[in-house]
Amino acid sequence: VFDLKLTSKQFDRMSAKSTKQEKAELLKVKKEMEKGNMDVARIHAQNAIRIRNTATNYLKLASRMDAVAARIDQAIQMKAVTKQMGGVVKGMDK
Repeated sequence: VFDLKLTSKQFDRMSAKSTKQEKAELLKVKKEMEKGNMDVARIHAQNAIRIRNTATNYLKLASRMDAVAARIDQAIQMKAVTKQMGGVVKGMDK
């Protein structure tokens, strides 16, 4: 469970890093457009789009990891409750 939560946080960090890279690429696009280099600006824009998609995918993976970790936590808690209920039932029989 701990590893899943750690992995989820790593995906969040990677997403934030990708967002920063996207902003840097957009600044490059703006600078190149001001210079009049439309072909170079187009390349930087494509990079920005690719990086944005990567950041979105990282967030999706982080969300999935969180969901799996929550399900595992819930299963562990249910197992503990079931075990306690078994003890209570045995105590009632006596």
